[in-house]
Amino acid sequence: MKKSGWSFPLGSISALLLSVPPLAGAAPFTENWASYPSRYFYSYGGAANTASSVSQSGTTDGRALRLQLSAYPAPGVGGGITQESSARYQYGTFTTRLKTTNCATQPNTGIVTGFFTYFNDGGDYNGNGLPDNSEIDFEWLCAEPQVIYLTMYTDFGPTAHRRVSRILNLATGTILSTCYYESFSGACTPLTGNENLPTTIPALAGYNSSTAYYEYGFTWTASRVTWWVVHPTTGQRITLWDYQGPASRIPANPSHFLTNTWHTNDWTPPSRPLATQPPNSARYAYVDWTAYVP
Repeated sequence: MKKSGWSFPLGSISALLLSVPPLAGAAPFTENWASYPSRYFYSYGGAANTASSVSQSGTTDGRALRLQLSAYPAPGVGGGITQESSARYQYGTFTTRLKTTNCATQPNTGIVTGFFTYFNDGGDYNGNGLPDNSEIDFEWLCAEPQVIYLTMYTDFGPTAHRRVSRILNLATGTILSTCYYESFSGACTPLTGNENLPTTIPALAGYNSSTAYYEYGFTWTASRVTWWVVHPTTGQRITLWDYQGPASRIPANPSHFLTNTWHTNDWTPPSRPLATQPPNSARYAYVDWTAYVP
């Protein structure tokens, strides 16, 4: 996740709301969002934003979690709407079926939809001089809904961080980059070998994350993280990135499980460099179901 507009780590919110955050080891669960609130998740964000269970066509049971981002929200995660798990999870398979925020009526809107794991309490548990940032992301920019951003952080400090990232256009089957970074302004260090698998992906014809529900997931282990999407017609699991790089580049700390949508005023896709506008009306992301298996 690009840390655009952050004035606090999400882990700090967890610490405030939960006096003793649960550690990993929670049982598997599936949240189908048939009602709200959830027994597994709580919400926070801008005061005008809401989360609710609503009727929705295209879902497995006729209902979905709706994350409403208000018109003209403050930029950054804190001005958005987030669902975060009360428990923390270490390793396992994280899946969801969702539809990202749609900006078709305002193409230069800057909105991010994210599905990810995250924990950062400021501790340097790996002893490398930077605060640990355990984070594994799926993210989409609503100005370019055919493109998926896959990112994995291990550290994030005030002047430096460590992350690996793959950006791909699923509609065309194009891998745009697979890189290692130590800062947002630094150059991409291209990844090769076991950090760059697969080297090609098939196109998913007509893919648009904001107009239809798709099932996404990743499996996180100590030595490997694999991201995928399920083909909506064939049921085939399409591997987007099968990262088998150094363990030092894979998060190790138990993390919360989150879904959110928020306004970014400084992260734009290359095809739309002016896509930083705040939404001029309420925008919505929808989640059919969310699941975790240890």
